[in-house]
Amino acid sequence: MFIFLPTWDWWLLRTRDGKREASWRMWFLIFLLPISFFCASAFLVTTALIFVANAERTTGEVTRIYEREDTTPWSESKMTYSPVFRYEFPDGSLTEASTGQSSPNWNFEVGSIHEILYLPDRKANVKLDRFEALWALPSIVTGIAAVFLLPSILGAMLLRRWLRDGSKTSLSKGQQRKQDLER
Repeated sequence: MFIFLPTWDWWLLRTRDGKREASWRMWFLIFLLPISFFCASAFLVTTALIFVANAERTTGEVTRIYEREDTTPWSESKMTYSPVFRYEFPDGSLTEASTGQSSPNWNFEVGSIHEILYLPDRKANVKLDRFEALWALPSIVTGIAAVFLLPSILGAMLLRRWLRDGSKTSLSKGQQRKQDLER
């Protein structure tokens, strides 16, 4: 299968009439990763803020714990735990719900009491009122965005230097001699 892409306006960098130019597509590519990760981070922070703003605090009793072995490429296998909480809903009924997340730090004893957040309009949406349950993922994604921002800034500086140096080379030899004599 052959895909034809028109190339007459699809340039990233070019030199035309002795002048260097960079397309908007080049600037977009330089900052694509950090902007994408910052947008994802903003979405995750907004989601967490909306959840916290709409959630009600209560205490939940651990009724059972789901346990599973988890492996990662950079560490040995370890057990992760996902607790199920029983809490009283505003209408007086008891409800059980899991956080939907697991962590090696959540090996709570059955019957222990912990502060949780829940949405009054959804019985199954529960989160522990802890940093790792609410803010760890947005923090990690923001850190990744910051890491990608450094090479993007360096790339932008190099591109601006390339464009600036191109204006010096676009002068004719006579104009270059005239500028050298003026200095």
